[in-house]
Amino acid sequence: MSESSENNHQQAYVSMKNFGHRYGPDPQAPIAVQDINLDIHRHEFVAVVGPSGCGKSTLLRMVSGLLIPSHGEVSVFNRAVTEPRDDVGIVFQKPNLLPWLTVKKNVLFPLKHKYGRVREEDKKRADELLKMTGLSAFSDKMPDELSGGMQQRVGIVRALLLNPDILLMDEPFSALDALTREQIGFDLLDIWRDHPKTVLFITHSITEAVLLADRILVMSKRPGTVLDLIEVDLPRPRNAETINSARFSELTNIIRGHIYEPTSHA
Repeated sequence: MSESSENNHQQAYVSMKNFGHRYGPDPQAPIAVQDINLDIHRHEFVAVVGPSGCGKSTLLRMVSGLLIPSHGEVSVFNRAVTEPRDDVGIVFQKPNLLPWLTVKKNVLFPLKHKYGRVREEDKKRADELLKMTGLSAFSDKMPDELSGGMQQRVGIVRALLLNPDILLMDEPFSALDALTREQIGFDLLDIWRDHPKTVLFITHSITEAVLLADRILVMSKRPGTVLDLIEVDLPRPRNAETINSARFSELTNIIRGHIYEPTSHA
């Protein structure tokens, strides 16, 4: 676990208490997620893995305020989440860039849409973030001139522009090829190290979760509930050597055992 997460366990930034969600108001409607209890602390990086359809993205949408739990409660900064919050950044599976705007204008668009204007300090911060992510030379390019990995970096920069303390990421690298996905994972670790955030990261990739996270929430098949909450005791900073370590393999095998043979861990 990172030093920051060890030092900030007094009060959770994100708290989920016995919460879950049904697909509709009918008490007999299928349950997507149930009995989730999790506290995420300041500057902690928590990943969520589980079988396809287990409710990982539903969980993130409830934390974001895009979906209200049918039972239980989720709170952010000790306040119940009842609607989307401006102080929480979200990175989706696809960057959803506007094709008629340049990279920099895409980054600034949410500010312009919300406030009707963009300040010079906002433009300066956008330039700094684009430089940090290796995109300075592409700020005036159109989205279709960028690779998939570069487009996803733009989506991350857009989410970081308002400097949110909490960053929600819903399988942000799922559409990328394996090599690009690994590299952008290392890029994300660099960003998180230099500009710490409280991160909830949804992924289908077990290795990606182990590489990035302080803790990993392993979910069961639907209705999704908690199978395990695993501490990732790998030293930071993490790099390619981390992936080749014996402990990395041990952790990935533990998670695979939960997901593919859950009855053996009952």
